[in-house]
Amino acid sequence: MNREKLSKAFLSWKEKYQQKKDHFKKRMEKMLLSGNTDVAGQMKDLFDRAENLIASLDETLHSTSSANVDQRTVSAKIKEFKKTYKQLNELSKPMLQQWAEAIIIALALALVLRNFIFGLYHVPTGSAEHNILVGDRIWGNKMAYYMGDVKRGELVIFDNPEFNYDRSSTINRLWQKYVGFPIPLLGLGMGPDNVVKRVIALPGDVIQGKIENNKTVIYLNGKKLDEPYVNEYPLIRLRKTTGLVPFQTFGPLRVPSFLQQHTKDVNYTYVPDVAYDAQPYYRFTEDEIVLHPETGEKMLLQSGSPCYVVDLTGHELVYSVDTFGPITVPEGKYWMMGDSRKNSRDSRYWQFLDKSLIHGRASFVIYSIDSEESLWLFELIKHPIDFWTKKLRLNRFFTGLGKYNGKKE
Repeated sequence: MNREKLSKAFLSWKEKYQQKKDHFKKRMEKMLLSGNTDVAGQMKDLFDRAENLIASLDETLHSTSSANVDQRTVSAKIKEFKKTYKQLNELSKPMLQQWAEAIIIALALALVLRNFIFGLYHVPTGSAEHNILVGDRIWGNKMAYYMGDVKRGELVIFDNPEFNYDRSSTINRLWQKYVGFPIPLLGLGMGPDNVVKRVIALPGDVIQGKIENNKTVIYLNGKKLDEPYVNEYPLIRLRKTTGLVPFQTFGPLRVPSFLQQHTKDVNYTYVPDVAYDAQPYYRFTEDEIVLHPETGEKMLLQSGSPCYVVDLTGHELVYSVDTFGPITVPEGKYWMMGDSRKNSRDSRYWQFLDKSLIHGRASFVIYSIDSEESLWLFELIKHPIDFWTKKLRLNRFFTGLGKYNGKKE
């Protein structure tokens, strides 16, 4: 960089400094008066350094002949002046502004990481049991498919294909897609749920579902598919309660929905002949078991038995979703199914998954808590002792999620 360019660069930064010089002095005085001597002292040091650098650079660039100018030294001083000015400018900002900028930057960074690098996912349903359990917190690798293709047998995270985006508002639609949590006061709605299923068929594959000997089977490209990852245990119907507050209002105030207690029926993997409080996947009590209203027996769904769609009355069987095809998977689409077929709403219901909905690959379980609570803190508050002794699934911490049963092929 020659002398003329050096001079132009210095004058540009000097002008910025001169415009804010009085502002820097006033901020130093205000900080001294408020007792913030540490920051005021830092600003004073930076201010003096800036003044000295200006004096030195003015003398070098305007009073010295071109032949005697050490351009490397001058360039280093200009960089130091630029750095000093930026530090001074940052310290002179009001504390509220500094916090606001830090929060905005952190949120922007989190948004980029969440949407393009990796995701942390809470598993709310048992559709992938017993390879993925309710209460698992999963690491999703969003860069997995930037360079490579989706592979058959992988556990993939994607947006619920049955979700209807707000097509009337571009802002709300983008909010739903990239942020997801609702802000009703601003008219910003909730985004789609994230779903984890296994890739059964790729574009170009021919897939067919059959029922043979009252057991469901899948044919892929004309051959019966061996599926060692499918849950072989029955499912038991349980009644679970989430939330902390057993009422909806407190005086004139409404209790936020996420704090309210909610009761729901769930189907969990059940290993017969093992005590309820010693189950390998989910521990439960006898009080949580939902009994059949007519027989009074435990309600069990047997693995491998067909799933049926019923009529509007909920009584007459209409057809089995396990009988389909043969159909060819179109380009850019995938056929996805849950490992717990009796507890999964998947391609048997909504057909093909579009590639654009895929987030990435489910890589491993970060940590796992035997709980329906989306916030583990609620479980800790409700069961402060059992949380540490029974609820934490320490054997699942940092376990990989390969193609089959957590083991890579």
